[in-house]
Amino acid sequence: MRNCQPASLRETSAMEEAAQLRGTIGSVSTETATVRDEGRVWRKVLYTRQPYEDNYVDPQQFLQDLRQNVNVATYEYNKVVLDTFVVIQQFSFVVFYLFVFSMMLSGRVDECALMWVNATLFTLAFVFCIVVQRQQAVDRGEIPASFTHYLMGLCRQGIPLVGVLILLSPVLQTLTVAYSNDTIVTLSSLSMFVHVLLTDYNYLNCYSERYQQNTAVNAATFGIILIASRIQRVFQSGALIMFGILCFTLSPIPRHNLKHVSLRAHVVLTFTICALAIYFLMEVPVFALLYCVVVVVISVVIPFFFVKLHGSMKDQINGPWDEAKPTNSAAAVEWANAGMLQ
Repeated sequence: MRNCQPASLRETSAMEEAAQLRGTIGSVSTETATVRDEGRVWRKVLYTRQPYEDNYVDPQQFLQDLRQNVNVATYEYNKVVLDTFVVIQQFSFVVFYLFVFSMMLSGRVDECALMWVNATLFTLAFVFCIVVQRQQAVDRGEIPASFTHYLMGLCRQGIPLVGVLILLSPVLQTLTVAYSNDTIVTLSSLSMFVHVLLTDYNYLNCYSERYQQNTAVNAATFGIILIASRIQRVFQSGALIMFGILCFTLSPIPRHNLKHVSLRAHVVLTFTICALAIYFLMEVPVFALLYCVVVVVISVVIPFFFVKLHGSMKDQINGPWDEAKPTNSAAAVEWANAGMLQ
């Protein structure tokens, strides 16, 4: 009977049987491949074809690359305390300037004595900086400049500054005549606070070799002029302004060099400055006590809480979800120059 069927029907049935056979073979091969692929471990590579999607991540390997606090800087309490010494020094210079102002205002210190103090401190700091810079040049294998070269540079910059101060001292006296004493106290206190807050402590702690004379110096200059304008005599006002410039503008340079040369000398200088500040403030015991409290808070309490909170609350995690960073290519150099590989 089968041979009696038309040829077209026989061809159709043959095609259906072949399709069923191919489907059966395909399902068997798929199951075999699936079983074979299930035994393969996913690898985080791009050069091998794997039976996984492009965005596939193995859940068993996902957290193996987890890193916690890899690039977080750790701080030691003693090191942080040493770094706060420059803040104490800067705050103490504010105390020195206000003490000298009160002494001149009451007539217990004359302008000649203050000018001698200014000249002595400036000469010592200038000679010390020259010696340090010459020694650094020798360490680098360079020929150090002569003392005459430094002296000529000082004359080119120092003489015009002194001349401007002498010429403008009469003007500075009348600059704040319309201001009340309360206004002067408020503005000078605010300017000195800004100065202490924004001083370039990276330079003072030798983390930077360039002294940034930025807003802090401008704020200190503003406060110096405001306070000195309350002095009646021209020469006294000029001497007080020069003392303020030494304290707030020029003193960071020798202090930076001193810490760069000797850490022990830096510590001794800090304790000496604190002792002098306390001695000057003993005329008003409340101010001396307040100064001691501020010093303890800055150098002991704040570093303690900073180190404790930074170590316990700082939590940074890195893993495969982060942006890839090149390591062995020209792109890595570009990223490093841009500060993106930190």
